[in-house]
Amino acid sequence: MQNTFEILTGFLARYGAEVEGRETHTLPNELKTRLQRFARGELSEADQLELIRQLNERPEWIAFLAGEIKALRGQNGNKP
Repeated sequence: MQNTFEILTGFLARYGAEVEGRETHTLPNELKTRLQRFARGELSEADQLELIRQLNERPEWIAFLAGEIKALRGQNGNKP
């Protein structure tokens, strides 16, 4: 068991700053609304740029946005 902790300690000492976890959480309603409006093309250019910046910082939000776009495509008679 000692060897296992030594390996882990060595790994974290070498790559600790580069290792990151992903937080699991639900999106706040305000953010869901903004992503939905973005998917529908209802945000101003400034709001779009800000949301894109945030999406770059939080790529896990993209899955929700993709789901919204697929749902909209389905509503319009297009295949998702």
